[in-house]
Amino acid sequence: MARHLKNIPNQFRNSVAGALGARQGAMFAELHRNLGLQVLTMEGFIKLDQARYLHDLVVNHPEVRTVLEIGFNAGHSSYVFLDARPDVQVVSFDLGEHSYVTRAKEFIDKKFPGRHELILGDSMVTVPRYARANPEAAFDLAFIDGGHDYEVAIADLRNCHQLLTNDGLVVLDDMKEWQTWGIGPVRAWREVCEEGIVVPVELVQDGQVVEAITKKPGTGAWALGRYRR
Repeated sequence: MARHLKNIPNQFRNSVAGALGARQGAMFAELHRNLGLQVLTMEGFIKLDQARYLHDLVVNHPEVRTVLEIGFNAGHSSYVFLDARPDVQVVSFDLGEHSYVTRAKEFIDKKFPGRHELILGDSMVTVPRYARANPEAAFDLAFIDGGHDYEVAIADLRNCHQLLTNDGLVVLDDMKEWQTWGIGPVRAWREVCEEGIVVPVELVQDGQVVEAITKKPGTGAWALGRYRR
């Protein structure tokens, strides 16, 4: 095991070590080194297949220049977005409950100076507040990976709607109905799609576009759609 992985929890080692030759694996290892021992308390982070998907999503959609992210955590997804293209800006919303959030923010600012903003607090409060304070804001992509309760997931989807451009892309993570913490996001996604707020584009499981998300252990599952004004 590489020296810089020795303090990474077992549940993260395989995904990081198995892809050290890949760009995202190297990026995450760099971020983990900067977190130091705080990596031991990390709540989790996006899988490498999801990192590649998000990277390609930004690269293949040059109109995406501003990203609204709910769930900064340790900065993995922000790193992916900012690394994808030098003209991308990211605004992240996070509860800020974990001590490593501050250190991760410092790393992101050093790596990508002037391109990232972090707003701490409950997204159900901070996102509408940001919209009121920035009436001209128009993001091109929303990545929602925040609270998993239905009330939080539906609020995040609705609140991001007012900040996205028409046809703006939205990705909702944790579309795993067989998990207790996936029931809320799945229900919220179905609701905004039925209401016409979001037009669904595709479902993704373990980095691959699928017709339907199926129950698999250790899988990553998310949905992509477009907001309609």
